[in-house]
Amino acid sequence: MLLKNKLINKLNFKLTQYIQGHENRIKKVENLRRLYRYPGKMLGRKIPVNYINHTDVLVFAAHPDDDILGLGTTLYRHSLDGKNIKVIFVTNGSGWEGESWKLKVSNAKNKSELRYQEAVKALSLINIPMENVFCLGFPDGGTQRYLKNMSADILMFVRKLNPGCIYVHCIEGGHRDHDMTSFVVKSVCKKIGYSNVFEWAEYNPIQPLGSQKIKFLPTYSNEMNEIKIDISEEERILKRKMLACHHSQGVEKFFLQGEAIREADISNFGNLEIELYNHGELPKKRILSIVKEFNKSL
Repeated sequence: MLLKNKLINKLNFKLTQYIQGHENRIKKVENLRRLYRYPGKMLGRKIPVNYINHTDVLVFAAHPDDDILGLGTTLYRHSLDGKNIKVIFVTNGSGWEGESWKLKVSNAKNKSELRYQEAVKALSLINIPMENVFCLGFPDGGTQRYLKNMSADILMFVRKLNPGCIYVHCIEGGHRDHDMTSFVVKSVCKKIGYSNVFEWAEYNPIQPLGSQKIKFLPTYSNEMNEIKIDISEEERILKRKMLACHHSQGVEKFFLQGEAIREADISNFGNLEIELYNHGELPKKRILSIVKEFNKSL
């Protein structure tokens, strides 16, 4: 039994090394192809020149369209209340049908620009102007390779914009970029003592995209913390119009997607690490490696 356990541990170590090596090789390719050289050359990075002004609501979404799928009606209601809303897309959204490092550079750039313009058009329907729509330009499907850089960007924006509240994905294993975005945003907020953070549910292995009765995974024991958004027929029509703007993704058919938010638990780093380990979409060994590496940089 002891010999068997040693063999298993050795295989797990070798597998972790292989995965880490593969990720490092991809990152080198991204750098050599001049797709991702932080911070000056990040594919699709868009940060308005004069962005530092009063911000009531700050949204961190992994991809263009996540903001509408998980939060469209919520943001619409904030807009009706006259709130100044800024939306920051962490990735450039160019990974549809394969990550950008596999594509021709021109194709990757075109996809990134298209995704951004679709997002701008969708958000304009609820009176969020282009100057309030950002893109950090990290690779779609590859955020796990850039957590240190992501945390630097997120820390800068939270400090400079000083928002009234923040919205971000929850960790639910639906997409690695959702999980990584959630983990980094909540970790940064914990580090600087910013507590007014809310998270939304979108989809996970047991709840498909488009679910009308959206639910969080059973992470919290107190379900009273969850707020289910009762979407009216008028709001549903608007949500459909916003999703239709993301024509390249074909997400209009998910207009019945429900919305649920809750206050994020960022009471300690340990809980965030456990949450990522239990629900994250990446392999467990890779998550442990990511967390260890990220903690060194935080």
